[in-house]
Amino acid sequence: MTPTAPAPTGPPYQQVPLSTLAPERQVGIKLFLRTGKDRYVLFLNEHSLLTTTKIDRLKQNSVSHLYLNTCDRHGYLNYIKKNLTAILSNPALTENDKASIIYETASDITEELFLHPCTESIDQTRNLVDCMIDTITQSPKTSNLLMMITNQDYYTYTHSINVGIYAIMMTLKTLPSISDAELKTLGLGFFLHDLGKASIPTSIINKQGALDQGEWELMQEHPKLGTELAWDMGIRNPAIIDIILSHHERYSGSGYPKKLSREKISQGGKICAFCDVFDALTTKRSYKKALSTFDALKIIKGETPEHFDPELINPFILLFGKQ
Repeated sequence: MTPTAPAPTGPPYQQVPLSTLAPERQVGIKLFLRTGKDRYVLFLNEHSLLTTTKIDRLKQNSVSHLYLNTCDRHGYLNYIKKNLTAILSNPALTENDKASIIYETASDITEELFLHPCTESIDQTRNLVDCMIDTITQSPKTSNLLMMITNQDYYTYTHSINVGIYAIMMTLKTLPSISDAELKTLGLGFFLHDLGKASIPTSIINKQGALDQGEWELMQEHPKLGTELAWDMGIRNPAIIDIILSHHERYSGSGYPKKLSREKISQGGKICAFCDVFDALTTKRSYKKALSTFDALKIIKGETPEHFDPELINPFILLFGKQ
């Protein structure tokens, strides 16, 4: 390993855990070694292959991190997305790193999904959900860490991620015999539950304060709009379509768009509705503060069985009891 001249001065450098780099693959960005305070030297250029030999040599020299220039951060996230399965299967990766990689990758993929809904973004979301479920079923600690790092600032895409994580955990708790295939199907539905908001004007989505009557009526169209978008992008699975359409239905029949009640709402729809409200209460917006987990659950418990299936409240509380 022969370092080249020092990297040019510029934006700060960010750590890249060596365990997130799959061997015998091209990372596609420049990676640097830190040789002293504010001094970095090029280790790998964007066209070079990161070989097993190079990784072993780094480990022999007790190097656990490389560095990237922050202007290349998007390129690194693209690399993670393309190699997520191989990266998460690395036994050297800590649970903390796994949780951070999953959430950060989810943020990038889900934001892109809402900005530019297309078949490719759906495929990336499906792969993300599959990798996440494979990871958390093999490592329960990772699932707890994921729940702890959910974003408390409300954006449509972070809300979708948070709800997806909570709902997957809750499904495992309430349907312990569910197969991996069924869980991955429901998981994709949970992540896509608010897809219809991609068709709602951002002026309404980001409005500070209450919506007027016309805006509220348009907002209530987002479950139906979501099913139409999903269908246009090739999603035909009825369980996924059902979650998108029914996540605002209420146990008492007071929800929308079909005013379904009790057993007429699928288990996936009930779980998604519960987690949707919990995350809305525990994230902050410009016009309201985030509630604590305790206060949010107190409100939800006070609204069951009017809005939520009473059978869901205790399993959800137990999820947080593990942390």
